Amino acid sequence: MFYVYKCGDRSRKLRNVNRFYRKKDKITYSVILPTYNEEKNIPRMIKEISKNLRRVSYEIIIVDDNSNDKTPEIIDSYKSTRIVALHRYGTRGILSAINDGMKIAKGKFIIMMDADFSHPPKKIFEMLKYCSKYDLVNCSRFAKGGGMNAPFLQKYSTILFNFIIRLIFLDIGLTDYTGGFHVIKKNKFQDLKFEYRYYWGEFDLELLYSSYRKRFKIKEISYVYKYREEGKSKSQSYIKYAYIYWKMALKLRFR
Repeated sequence: MFYVYKCGDRSRKLRNVNRFYRKKDKITYSVILPTYNEEKNIPRMIKEISKNLRRVSYEIIIVDDNSNDKTPEIIDSYKSTRIVALHRYGTRGILSAINDGMKIAKGKFIIMMDADFSHPPKKIFEMLKYCSKYDLVNCSRFAKGGGMNAPFLQKYSTILFNFIIRLIFLDIGLTDYTGGFHVIKKNKFQDLKFEYRYYWGEFDLELLYSSYRKRFKIKEISYVYKYREEGKSKSQSYIKYAYIYWKMALKLRFR
């Protein structure tokens, strides 16, 4: 079972959709996994997510940005109706991947996470405990009990990023603005209007800041970030990313 979504097509239609399956299956939780060259991680990630969601109704939507390794073949090989492969051509970006995954998601709640195990799947079930009471659950590396297992430069540059962003967003009261690990009600996410164009994880800033401004109920829980064991990180230039994140934080704060 797979979807082909050609983002360069002006009609912006989903191709090869088995509509009977989409209508028949009742889903509560939709996990959206953006991927690019994750052949070494994605099979184990699917297994771990499925294990942690086995007690609930769920689907895993893998949004692949035309990977040039075996990721497309791997995600197409799954026969389970819980696994949906969405292939995109001609565009990339985490926020656009989430938005495209959202268009076919059937769940009431959307789980956003990375496919490289930096976000531990075992944390998902704890996140779901708060879904009924909160609009957004934000997982934090800097809340009590959280942490980072990462190279020195990445760890301390991330700590510095978030310290400065907390000063800029002083009134929100969150501790982690760049983690990218959330559960949000689908209708609440659709209520957000992202004003800027994003290519990396800086959209998280607008997600959290706009959620606060709209008075969403937000719960923050801790998690321990783990640097990827397999594959190559797509975030290599920390100076470049620092500039992008701080610039975006200032735009949001003083717009």
